[in-house]
Amino acid sequence: MARPQKKQSLHPSELEYFDAFLEGLNGPIRSFEALDGLFCALICAPRAVPPSEYITLIMGSGGIFENEAQAQKIMDLMIRHFNAIVDQLQSTYRTDDIYVPALIVDEHGVPDGREWASGFMVGVTLSGQGWPALMADTTLGQMVAPMITLTTKQDPDPALWSPDLTPENREGV
Repeated sequence: MARPQKKQSLHPSELEYFDAFLEGLNGPIRSFEALDGLFCALICAPRAVPPSEYITLIMGSGGIFENEAQAQKIMDLMIRHFNAIVDQLQSTYRTDDIYVPALIVDEHGVPDGREWASGFMVGVTLSGQGWPALMADTTLGQMVAPMITLTTKQDPDPALWSPDLTPENREGV
């Protein structure tokens, strides 16, 4: 039996174009990394979120397209990336593949992951019901804990920040 063909991932030039577009928006998803996290949460969510809800969230209050061609291109890139993530996540069940999120790396090649985690938590909030029960499960809750830890560092109140995760600690999370 032939293995299903993987969905077409975005080409680096498409990714750069899409990331630049997202940076110009005023919503909570302002990078390709955050969008990747959002999509992962929506795909894994216990409640399906219709595209009309998350596209409105992504676009923010001032998100408008320059023209119809740009709107079509952005929507195509968004759908392709969403479907590529679905394909990658599903393949983890069939093979030894793992999903590797789209993370920005620093000058030393080390990913921070905060934007991805922030996007993921936006998706958790958007999909709402059902997540508390999943997080209460010992195994599943441990999978979401790193995203919570990474996003608490963005709170304006430093008293709510989790301790920094060192590279060694990140491996254990």
